[in-house]
Amino acid sequence: MKHIYALIAGLFFSLATFAQLPDGSVAPDFTATDLDGVEHNLYDLLDEGKQVILEFSATWCGPCWNYAISGALDELHEMYGPDGTDEIRVFYIEADDTTTLEDLQGTGSATVGDWTSVVHFPIIDDGGSIFTDFGGAYYPTIYTVCPNRLITESGQLDAAGHTAIFQANSCQAASLMNDPALLGYTGGTTACPGEPVNISVDLMNLGLSNLGYCTIAVMDGATELLSYDWSGDLGTYAVENVELGTAVFESNTDFTIEITSDDENTANNSSSGSVILATDGTSLIHVEIMIDNWPQETSWSITDASGSVVESMSAGDIAGDEGDVVAWWVSVPSEGCYTFEIGDSYGDGLYGSQWGSIDGYCTVKTYNDDLVYVSTVYDYDGSYDFASEQAGMAVTSMNTGITEQTLNEVTNVFPNPFTGQTNLQFSTTVAAKAGIVAYNLVGEQVVNLDLGTLQAGEHNHVLNFAGISAGVYLVALTAGNETTTLRVTLN
Repeated sequence: MKHIYALIAGLFFSLATFAQLPDGSVAPDFTATDLDGVEHNLYDLLDEGKQVILEFSATWCGPCWNYAISGALDELHEMYGPDGTDEIRVFYIEADDTTTLEDLQGTGSATVGDWTSVVHFPIIDDGGSIFTDFGGAYYPTIYTVCPNRLITESGQLDAAGHTAIFQANSCQAASLMNDPALLGYTGGTTACPGEPVNISVDLMNLGLSNLGYCTIAVMDGATELLSYDWSGDLGTYAVENVELGTAVFESNTDFTIEITSDDENTANNSSSGSVILATDGTSLIHVEIMIDNWPQETSWSITDASGSVVESMSAGDIAGDEGDVVAWWVSVPSEGCYTFEIGDSYGDGLYGSQWGSIDGYCTVKTYNDDLVYVSTVYDYDGSYDFASEQAGMAVTSMNTGITEQTLNEVTNVFPNPFTGQTNLQFSTTVAAKAGIVAYNLVGEQVVNLDLGTLQAGEHNHVLNFAGISAGVYLVALTAGNETTTLRVTLN
């Protein structure tokens, strides 16, 4: 509900292009009854060759009201609906289930007017579940659904703009007997050099007869990377995800996926994909996120080549206030190929400014034994939406010196949190050269103490953070061949 609240507060006025369910997605089916008691099924209408326009709205939404009284969708309904050319169906779906019939009629407490007097096409109440299935994010959200079930967020266009979308050739009902189409690439997007990448694509039958076979090739320019002979039994508008095989990439590669067998329409025979090679780095990985106002939506994971999770934070695990920076150090167990994935359960990433918050960020970097920066695996600045993003890591060197609590497991910082200064207490079993270095969470040194050679035994050293900004720091204590790192908080 965060974005709906932002609307109520007047921080967002419904002209954004964000939608969780992107253009080209397959519309979920639904059956609903309008205020006149007439039942409607989306797929039944599409199977009749109709284009369907869905306006998701709320009775209290001022921008929704302004668009309704513009008359754009009423004009479409009159010209192209059942009493016009009978090409389309238009529906108003009240998607906030907390509102009432009285609100629709303009007499309730959560309304800006009498919707039944300005909307002259079917009104469906209590459509919150439909809105959710379509990935609803804000009001009004307006989709055009083509007979092939694919959606376009047509938005608050005038009548002519909507007409151009539903009358386009790509939005027409199936008319050819043999017409396979490729919808989009669904395979891997990151790879380590020499590692195979799974290649897959969504195949749709846009033909009137069932699709039994086709040949699909993956092309890097003029070079065929692989070819796959698919066979099955797809009815009209049915979709199947086709696993084409694997390919090995030695560099960042943009490729196309093409239907190479004969059919009656080649305009929809191609899709595109890309693979980005993993960034070389070390086994010590630093994940840092500055959160927007909705940290509970953010998740991340690091997985190995077999898909096993090395470290992760699930949606709901991260808390704090907008602008807070949270960070984690992760040590992967071996060299090899790893994947970092960040997710947002709402689908808008850390792009908080569009909802009146701030834009967050996420960086993933690797460091050596001395906590010196080595490489950047992922760098996101909060300037765009995402539901999930991935970045590959090729771990080519292991960090052996940094293991927590290796100094006889007696190292301690007290007090912690602290103001100004704190104490570092530890013991050594043999005489050893020792030093203390404190880093901020971007790897910059803020304290560097050479303790010289210490005799075996217990030691206590005062760490003075005078003049240093409040925040979270990592204190690395080295004594001989052993190192331990501790997290401290300066208030």
